[in-house]
Amino acid sequence: MTVIGDIYTGRERSATKDYNSSVLSIGTAGYPAIGGLLATLGWYYPFALAFIAVPISFVVLFSLRNPEPHNDQGLKEYFGSVWSNLRNREVFGLLGVSLFTFIILFGPQITYLPILMDVRFGAPPYLIGGVLSCASLTTALTSSQLGRLTGRFPERLMLKTAFVIYVVALVLVPFVPNVWLLILPAVLFGAAQSLNLPNVFSFLSSHAPAENRGAFMSVNGMTLRAGQTLGPLLMAATSGLVGLTGAFLAAITFLLVLFLIR
Repeated sequence: MTVIGDIYTGRERSATKDYNSSVLSIGTAGYPAIGGLLATLGWYYPFALAFIAVPISFVVLFSLRNPEPHNDQGLKEYFGSVWSNLRNREVFGLLGVSLFTFIILFGPQITYLPILMDVRFGAPPYLIGGVLSCASLTTALTSSQLGRLTGRFPERLMLKTAFVIYVVALVLVPFVPNVWLLILPAVLFGAAQSLNLPNVFSFLSSHAPAENRGAFMSVNGMTLRAGQTLGPLLMAATSGLVGLTGAFLAAITFLLVLFLIR
């Protein structure tokens, strides 16, 4: 995200972030199937996927032309500049959106939806993986078209729309009568993800001075991991109301967008 922010600006930056989100979603849709296939050969084979990073590192080393921003600030001045920019009300709102998004993603969606499908419907593992993949595939397909949507609709409107869709998707989960109908909230969830995360990253990049962009994205990354950690814990405390708890959090995030992001 930092590199994209360094190389691209304006609508081109938004479109590139959309494509990046699409590729990430293809990865998240594919890894359960690839990991499961490799695990049939041996439990340790999925860990060999990490070696793909070696050839990619050489591609980055010799092919990526990233214009590094010039910065003469000392360490103290650098962190002082980062802190002064982070105290912006809109940046605070965007970090809140990132936090709640990943609580929702790793709480009700990734952690407890599979448990729900297993306990309530006795769904086999391949079907559970298929439903989750529907969300990621929808994110990938929708993200690939966001460049067109960005040219027609304001990013803030798309953010608000995303959290309305989250609410609808998560409210539906407790009321579906069979496992196949869970595909509908999964698809809605995937569409909301595609409208949400690329626009959050784009907003953050626009707020970050070039010389501080890496620090901005690092703080956002730390916020995402906090949400990833808190999501399963929060859902464990409210496991009987998984969908409704997620919908409540999505509604709160909608209010963050409404009042803090201009």
